[in-house]
Amino acid sequence: MTRRLKWWPVSVRRGTALAAALLSLLVFGLGWLGIREFVRVQLTAHEHSSTRAQLQRIAEAYRVAALGSGRTALTTAIHSGDALFEVVTDTGETVVRANTLRKLDPAWKPLPPAPADVGPDWIGTGTATLRPGSHPHWREYREYTVLSTVVENIPADLVEPLGREGSTVDTGLAPTTSAGSYRLTVHLFVLPWDSLRTLKLFDNALFFFTPLAVLLSALAAWFAAGRALRPVEAIRRELAEVSERQLDRRVPVPGSGDEIARLAGTTNETLDRLQAAHLRQQRFVADASHELRSPLAGLRTGLEVALTHPDRADWPAVAHRSLQEVQRLQRITADLLQLAVDPAPAPSTVVDLADVVAEQVAELALSSGGPQVTSTVDGPALVRGEPVQLERLLRNLLDNAVRHAHTTVTVHLSRSATEAVLEVLDDGPGIPAADRERVFDRFARLDDARATDAGGSGLGLTLARDIARRHGGTLVVADSDTGARLIARLPVG
Repeated sequence: MTRRLKWWPVSVRRGTALAAALLSLLVFGLGWLGIREFVRVQLTAHEHSSTRAQLQRIAEAYRVAALGSGRTALTTAIHSGDALFEVVTDTGETVVRANTLRKLDPAWKPLPPAPADVGPDWIGTGTATLRPGSHPHWREYREYTVLSTVVENIPADLVEPLGREGSTVDTGLAPTTSAGSYRLTVHLFVLPWDSLRTLKLFDNALFFFTPLAVLLSALAAWFAAGRALRPVEAIRRELAEVSERQLDRRVPVPGSGDEIARLAGTTNETLDRLQAAHLRQQRFVADASHELRSPLAGLRTGLEVALTHPDRADWPAVAHRSLQEVQRLQRITADLLQLAVDPAPAPSTVVDLADVVAEQVAELALSSGGPQVTSTVDGPALVRGEPVQLERLLRNLLDNAVRHAHTTVTVHLSRSATEAVLEVLDDGPGIPAADRERVFDRFARLDDARATDAGGSGLGLTLARDIARRHGGTLVVADSDTGARLIARLPVG
């Protein structure tokens, strides 16, 4: 037994909507995280690239100024007033720093100088953390990436006095009499503000659109499932109306041609088979009750009369009549049972109809009385089928012909390239053209001369045609100059 998740809805429509919502939430959530990470990496790379270019401009400004062009290059080296920078000497003393550093971190300590063995093309990467003491929730309270480079042989008049603060590297410079030079390390912070603003805008947008997309996906799945299940509900309602008295009802087949349409078609085919089986059962019960009533009544009446006057009854005659009625009951019961079973493909045994004809004609020739039975066989006629059923087909045709023939019954067997043709002719009253199909109905009564009380069950020709069809052949009544002419055609093996 399959166990159902307790939290999952029983309704297919609700389950589909919930599955669509969860799936869309998963897809949009993963997409959100993936795209956000991609954007963050791209923005971070852009910030590092911009900061590296800015750092190189500062270093180049120092080099240009050191060549004697003055302080103008230092004044324009930093374009943004928000830049966080610090320039230190090889001894670790601060030359100049952004004036916002100490505001953001009152306990700020200078960044270390570059290693002594690096060249002028060196670009170092480190980290630094700002800790605003009284404002721990400021956005600036974070760890920053710091890019560093080295400039050498910078004259003292571009460096002193030390410990300056401002928005440019030349802030607070004063004339000096020192003739020495410095090796400086320039530190520049990578500022994440543009990235943070962009990511916040991205998060705010997706925070609104993701739930909206999930809701729309769930609604779309809800309505799509409802539309798809509408034919299923129609099928269910129609099937609920099907009962033993209404087996002719059929479910509607949508014109979409999809799986539901095929389901409806299969359901109707199943109902067709169910109705056919039910009709066969009803026919069997009706036929049995109708045909068994007369011989049973005759058998009971004869025995009751004989028992009422036992001293005057001719007991051998009573037994003989009772035996005839019992034999008739046996034939009727066997024929009804044969017709009641579901049609099944005939076995693929090879049967020679010439042998079947010879055997059946020989049995009739041994019986006393009745018309003369003759046969003409053109040669072997091999067909595939069940020997017992093929024998019964011919025997039923012969029994029908013998009951109604005056003097002669003729059997003729021929074979063509594709079929074997079996003909049974009698010289009796014949079958009118208007009744040539009705004669194959169960318990058909054409006239007094062909009534079943002449010894037949009324099912012989019906069963014969059924056997012929099971073997892929046909059985029809054909034109004849005298009497009846029945022709069975079977495909050769």
